[in-house]
Amino acid sequence: MKTKQFIASTLTLFVTTVLCFPLVQSTVAQAQTTSTAPALLVSQVTDYLLPEDFRVYVSAQGGVVNWPAPGYIEKILPTVNKYTLQDGGYIACYSHNQEGSIYSVGGGIYVMGQIRLQGGYIGRIFQPKGYEGKDISAAQEFKTLCNQTFPAARSGGWAGGDTGGWFGIQ
Repeated sequence: MKTKQFIASTLTLFVTTVLCFPLVQSTVAQAQTTSTAPALLVSQVTDYLLPEDFRVYVSAQGGVVNWPAPGYIEKILPTVNKYTLQDGGYIACYSHNQEGSIYSVGGGIYVMGQIRLQGGYIGRIFQPKGYEGKDISAAQEFKTLCNQTFPAARSGGWAGGDTGGWFGIQ
């Protein structure tokens, strides 16, 4: 019985992917051809290091992507590359202060910017070195780092590691 359920689930996932992929490709292609945003040069970013003027695109409904899309507004997500070697990733700095923020993630929480540190991704969540498996949002070290780096947080900032989506990590 479990084998039949697994096969049915796998088949459903495959069919959904086959049917939806051309639509996603078409939407992305249209966004790329209708965008007025400047093209990102390959020399501006490596496969792991984001530019300090990282562009994100925000919809009125709160969606955020890192490619131009119709109906989305381009914003610069301040990105501080404190660590530049390959074994690193980004923490996002959050605040309840809307002023000076880049976009909302809902619930009165706003993204102020992001900082690259040494560490690694577990799934799409970045875990700074020495904080593997720990809740970095409660760590004073990262609160201080966010507040010093992004003064608009008004001393109420904290960090989170959910930044893997910028690299396509699910």
